[in-house]
Amino acid sequence: MSKLITAYCLSRGHFTVIPHQLAENFQDMVDCGFTAVALTFGESEMCYSKRAFEIQVNLAKAAGLKVFVLPSRLGGRFSGAPLTPSIWGVEHPESQVPGFSGFNPPVACLENQAFRDWIKGFMTTLLTDYPLDGIIWDEPKHEKLISLHPDTRAWYGDHPTVENMEDGYVDFLRDLTAHCLAIKNDLLITVSNQKTSSERFTQATAAIEGISYAGYDGNLARESFFHEEPRWIKYRLESVWDRTVRECRQAGKKTWALVENFLMPSVAIPEYEENFEAYLQAYRPDNLGIYYYAANNEDPEAVHEITRRLMKKYLR
Repeated sequence: MSKLITAYCLSRGHFTVIPHQLAENFQDMVDCGFTAVALTFGESEMCYSKRAFEIQVNLAKAAGLKVFVLPSRLGGRFSGAPLTPSIWGVEHPESQVPGFSGFNPPVACLENQAFRDWIKGFMTTLLTDYPLDGIIWDEPKHEKLISLHPDTRAWYGDHPTVENMEDGYVDFLRDLTAHCLAIKNDLLITVSNQKTSSERFTQATAAIEGISYAGYDGNLARESFFHEEPRWIKYRLESVWDRTVRECRQAGKKTWALVENFLMPSVAIPEYEENFEAYLQAYRPDNLGIYYYAANNEDPEAVHEITRRLMKKYLR
């Protein structure tokens, strides 16, 4: 039996806030069998939605859920909602990895002290303003991206390697995790890695002191963004279980897995039902994350009904 069952609920902004609807959502999560909820919080929330986030947190707590936060897209170095560039990064081009023009730029230089100071300040405000139970570092991003920023060269010389960049990210995450625990020492902190990262990197992030849970996300059904033919966009969740167990055993940490049941056309819903049931029959991560009304499904109610029914069958 998973000790924690976490609802990924990445509804952001809440410019229109209807508290009784949020309360109904959290009560529905409890009825499904969830024991925690993961809420997204990014730079937009810090600017415009701090009261709305407080309402979310208080209502989730009132329903009996633990509340975890996903610090989203900060410096372009984490996942989360929405898919948008970091506001601080855009405003501070001197702290960006120079020359990067890839997906969702800009990307902060992790050796830049101004960025480290800013993100620590961001997390200080977040952790002191709200009674949060934990943090999920969601998909560390661009850990292989070679930076030629002057601050990177000061650390690693003029020709930094991919391994240097991985080590730099681990140092950054270790420093940030320690900072957060110094503010609230009983936080449950999860690192949710990607299979595409090197085992060298994921082993090192799992071993960071203060991390409680480590593991991976993954799919259980084909996906499509709109009307195109569905396909397997990401790896299957089952494919990273042995790696999760091995890394957690080596690091003395508990296991984490996240079911990404989103981007699902109606034609893929039967395979989601079959594969989700098979997953629940075979695997029991210590902390199991499942998206709650996940993004961009063609029939959200059908997906949720399958999720609810199978959770009640296997996770009670």
